[in-house]
Amino acid sequence: MTTSLRTAILFAGLALNLAPIRARADEPKAAVKKAAEAKPAEAEPKADKPAEPKKAADAREAQIDAQVQQWVGQFTQQYRAILTTELNFIRQVCDLTPEQRPKIKAAGEASLKEAALKMAELQGGQMRGGFRAANEQPNPQRIIRESIAKVLQETLTPEQMAKYKAEATQRTALRKRAAIRCVVARLDGTLCLTTEQRDKISQSITAGWQDKWEQWLMLSVYGDQYFPMVPNQHVVSHLDTDQKSVWGGLQKVDFGYYGGGGIAEADDGWWGVEPAKADAPKQ
Repeated sequence: MTTSLRTAILFAGLALNLAPIRARADEPKAAVKKAAEAKPAEAEPKADKPAEPKKAADAREAQIDAQVQQWVGQFTQQYRAILTTELNFIRQVCDLTPEQRPKIKAAGEASLKEAALKMAELQGGQMRGGFRAANEQPNPQRIIRESIAKVLQETLTPEQMAKYKAEATQRTALRKRAAIRCVVARLDGTLCLTTEQRDKISQSITAGWQDKWEQWLMLSVYGDQYFPMVPNQHVVSHLDTDQKSVWGGLQKVDFGYYGGGGIAEADDGWWGVEPAKADAPKQ
């Protein structure tokens, strides 16, 4: 047998032996390919359903809005005495003509609604989780006075306006002095202040005066039950040890703007307008 023939036979046998091994080596690849082809495509993620919390949040918003509207009615009723006091003051001071009266009365009603709405919205904001410091709360007395004053500037004669400003300035000074004396007398009745202590506390409060402290004139309404929120820096440094202990244990409250009672309603006929509708709170 020639050398070339033996070589050919050898290679043929080798090929026959390797064929099964190759076939087995290719089997895993084919299985992987087949499994990949058979695997179903992944489904696209489904869109989330509208969150139930949103419905609850919308319902709560609607509830708060309804509550705010009810508060508007309540605060309108509560602050009407402030408006009546201001209108009576203008009537006594300015000698208004019949033509001037309706415009001023209408401005007063608008200012009353503005003051009530701002306070109601403050309460609504607190229900929604908001916060406002006490010194940032709406001052209904200031809102009503300033809103009416703008219309007076447009409506009154120069002589009338000058008289109004002079009387308003004097009124502010008198109310400030009365409020300070009222609260110092209340402190004296509980803490037994000396003359020097009374004078120093009065001077300190006067120097740091804030318009909202006119609320202290409401002390008489509550008798001896509460103390107003007098800042400590105007009181504590002027007290002795025993007085400081008593002062620290007193219950102090912010009276708010009740408006007062026993004030005759504005005479709508004199102001030349239809009588105002009752300010009953909305249900």
